[in-house]
Amino acid sequence: MSHPYLCISRLERRFSNGNVEELTFQSGVNLLVGRPNTGKTKWLQTLDFLLGDDGDNPFEGLEETGLSESYDAAVAHLTIGNDEIRIERRWREYGAKGKVFVDGKGMLVREFQQWLMEKLGIPLLSFPKGNPMSGQTWPELSFRILLRHIYRQQRFWSGIADKQLDGEQHACLLQFLGLAERIYTNEYGQFIKLKIDIDKMRARHDQYSQTLNDISRDVIGEPGLTVSVTTATIKAAQNRLSSEIEELRKRRRIILMDGSALAIPAEHRGHVTQLAEKRADTLQRLEEARRKAKATSERIDELRRYRSDLADELDRIARAEDAGTILADLRITHCPACDQAIAPTEHEPDHCFLCHQHLPNEPVIEELGIVRLKFERDRLSGELKEVNELLDILQREHKKQTMEIALSEENLHLVEIELAPARESVAGYVQEDISAVDIALGQASERERQLGRISAALDFGVDLVTQITELEQQIKPLKERIDELMSGTDFDSAAALLEDGMNTYLNEINFLQPGVWLHNPIKVDVSKSAFTIRVGNKRWHVALGGTDTLYFLMAYHYGLLTLSDKIGCHYPGLTIIDVPGEFSGEAVEDKENFIVQPFINLLKQESYGGAQLIMTGASFSGLESVNIQRLTRVYAA
Repeated sequence: MSHPYLCISRLERRFSNGNVEELTFQSGVNLLVGRPNTGKTKWLQTLDFLLGDDGDNPFEGLEETGLSESYDAAVAHLTIGNDEIRIERRWREYGAKGKVFVDGKGMLVREFQQWLMEKLGIPLLSFPKGNPMSGQTWPELSFRILLRHIYRQQRFWSGIADKQLDGEQHACLLQFLGLAERIYTNEYGQFIKLKIDIDKMRARHDQYSQTLNDISRDVIGEPGLTVSVTTATIKAAQNRLSSEIEELRKRRRIILMDGSALAIPAEHRGHVTQLAEKRADTLQRLEEARRKAKATSERIDELRRYRSDLADELDRIARAEDAGTILADLRITHCPACDQAIAPTEHEPDHCFLCHQHLPNEPVIEELGIVRLKFERDRLSGELKEVNELLDILQREHKKQTMEIALSEENLHLVEIELAPARESVAGYVQEDISAVDIALGQASERERQLGRISAALDFGVDLVTQITELEQQIKPLKERIDELMSGTDFDSAAALLEDGMNTYLNEINFLQPGVWLHNPIKVDVSKSAFTIRVGNKRWHVALGGTDTLYFLMAYHYGLLTLSDKIGCHYPGLTIIDVPGEFSGEAVEDKENFIVQPFINLLKQESYGGAQLIMTGASFSGLESVNIQRLTRVYAA
């Protein structure tokens, strides 16, 4: 045995009037015997509620029987290894409805389940619900999920764990077989997360590439972009456009030169050329003057704000000097600690009357404060004077720059007036050709800008590829670690433990009542992602009818119970079975003894000491080595 067993020693229910009814159990086989409606199932539901059900109380929906109002608390005494533990639920006590009290300490239901798992030595882990790559959050494999395989309720006799998802059933089986901690590791969780991130990025990259190709072909219309956008094709397109733009500009200059030759007499061409050069020079000087004037204006605003701050600081220094003069003669009249008046006492004149420490010369103390204030005032005054001088210089400079801007604008206006006749003359000859060239230049320039944007978008695609590569580098050591764990995980041997237990049960009931099981042996297959249980070559629920399903599910619980003493497995040594009064229309009473006898034989073994079976039935007459609790009171609506 690699972990402690969970065993129920006593179960109590407290009436609203304070009276208590109880059942006592032992390790080994315990049978709850009674006619229908004697409360066998309700006792087990009470135990189920104590073990962490998050409902309001174990008698919900039974108002018509009076049971819902009869009880207000329930207690279970557990044995876990060598520890005796008392758990209690108080569903009528304010603030206690959602808690489990463990030896008097209140725990939330989820906290209690985690505590119980830790106490039983069952690892706490999370598992994927369905496809690990679905992106869903992994829930915790709680004790309540495991309990669906430990406690067979009377209403659930058609599946391994009715109404439980296949992913949960698989996770429970891996946990019981001791495989879950080797599969649902932190590394596996990180691996799945990284795989999902990589898949998302690849899909994003593919979608981005397709969209970029479609937009590039439709918007730009470059002949080299008919298949796919690449860095090389974009570079080639940019080179073609640069050559085209240069040719257009060259053609524009030639058109203007030819137009000038036709429109302007030879004797006036030199003057027009000089005017054009003068215009370009004036435009350059005007732009430079505007830039300098803007910088000077910003510096003036900055210095004005600084001057305002200095003036405020000087005002504060002046107020501090005035306050010092007014408060200098004030003396301490009350203790700063207890606020009581200080009684006059005799003290040395050169000692403080409050702390009695020796006083430095008074003039020295006063002078220190005066010197500090004077130093700050002089420093601030000096800085204020310097700021005012700088402001004067900058304001004169700004005025000069403003005048220079005005002069340049006036000169530019005069040049524009002189050039106007020449422009009008040339425009008459070249207007149509220049307009066509300008339109072509605009189109080429716009395509060039679009190519620049696509080139930047391609850089984003490169970043995506880089990120994918980095994630693949991160995933590589995780995959190696997971593969190492998987290679050391013997799924077949683990599955054989459950398979042998189930077939052992079927062999024993066939020995006790020959011919009761006529099917082939059970075969259990377990892998990292799924499990199957077959009868021969068929899945069990396909191969078996009603009564045979009863035997099969009893074999399943027997097989799980055999895992209790196996090293590395995590079955807690407790099985609770609520057998239905009728199963597929056949009374179970005459079948009870032989279906429970294999459990009696198993739990007699020394290695299962402390393990327990609690099972309901109608008679169980003639069985030995069992603890029988007989219920006689009939609860009827």
